[in-house]
Amino acid sequence: MKVTVTLYATLGRYHPEEKGSESFSVELPEGSRVKDLLDHLGIKKGEAKQVFIRHKSRPENYTLEDGERVAVFPPVAGG
Repeated sequence: MKVTVTLYATLGRYHPEEKGSESFSVELPEGSRVKDLLDHLGIKKGEAKQVFIRHKSRPENYTLEDGERVAVFPPVAGG
């Protein structure tokens, strides 16, 4: 199965071709979850705060479907 991933802000360092927030495709086994994708990319627990798929925030145990677009955001600080 193939999903398209966009990593935002500081997570851009995990882009496999070091292209920051440019979208890229990832091949994963059928039945993979968000957690499996994050592990595949080397993103450590706590570094990804929000994962959006189909315009909704999804938990780490959400099962991905072929062709989905995944947006991954780090925690945001500010004030």
